[in-house]
Amino acid sequence: MSTTVAAVIPAHDAMPDVLEAIESVLAQDRPTDEIVVVDDRSSDGTGSAVRARFGDRVRVIAGAFGSASAARNAGWRAARSEWIAFLDADDVWTPDKLSVTLQLLEAAPHADWFFSDTSMLRLDGRVHPSVFEVYADLEEPYCGSPVEQFCEVNFVATSAVVVRRSALEALGGFDESLSHGEDVDLWIRLSRRGLATGTKRLLVSCRARPTGLSAQAAKRNEGAVKVFARLAADPTLDPGSRRVARRRVSLHHQRLGLAALREGRTGEARRHLCAAWMFPTFVVPVVLALATTFLPQAFYRRLRGRRSVGAVAAPMLAPRRVRLAGFVTAPGRRDAR
Repeated sequence: MSTTVAAVIPAHDAMPDVLEAIESVLAQDRPTDEIVVVDDRSSDGTGSAVRARFGDRVRVIAGAFGSASAARNAGWRAARSEWIAFLDADDVWTPDKLSVTLQLLEAAPHADWFFSDTSMLRLDGRVHPSVFEVYADLEEPYCGSPVEQFCEVNFVATSAVVVRRSALEALGGFDESLSHGEDVDLWIRLSRRGLATGTKRLLVSCRARPTGLSAQAAKRNEGAVKVFARLAADPTLDPGSRRVARRRVSLHHQRLGLAALREGRTGEARRHLCAAWMFPTFVVPVVLALATTFLPQAFYRRLRGRRSVGAVAAPMLAPRRVRLAGFVTAPGRRDAR
């Protein structure tokens, strides 16, 4: 496949991980044509360290972008390549990441973007070997428009994605109004616009960072509410996907409500739980959780550790698993393979 690829790496106080991320790009068996690092207001010398180690092999763009979405958008807009490969500063690619990607894109020439499975290094040092193992059953070869699957669950890490530049230009890239949920928002918009191809091969290793986990969880849920509420209200989206989006709105309101309840913010908990009502999917869990907000705090503190409470919450919090199968050889046509 004769084409050009740029690696775009947003970085904010990313030392020393960003150096390892760049090394993984330089170690590819199919070299990238460009590496663009977007240094977003780093105070730890990220930009200077990258320049010192890699020189003109890496282009550093420094500025005050304010979010990962804005930094990624600045990176791909500054690049000149036909394909944009995203990589977060704390992740690394396997050496065959780009060669496998381009081979599968060549087999699916109408696809606008590509994704793969990833492994996850947790904060406690344990490695979760496969994200797909939990969330997605991918039947290869695959090429399709997985709108409903992404409405169900985001099973793709940003560092596993390679996108045609023209598709990013048509869609405007990541939504910079979203501080969280901007990734799945773009995957859904790409899927609504065109085709994706993917593989269950592990081509990326993601690493969790020990910064503000509880606050980040709340922001992720709030971002997801914005993304899926917008989809649920979109009359151009098919009814099945709109219902799935409405379910996601309910799910994330429930998570926010339960978190507020655990921290004793009963008023906020009631607001989120009332917004989570969805008949008939979540009637019992929502009613029981809502009733709990009226219990005395001392009684609730004793109750919340019991298995009965966990059993009520389990249906809400259990991960969803999706299936991706089929191969579309051209827009509007499905191959019999």
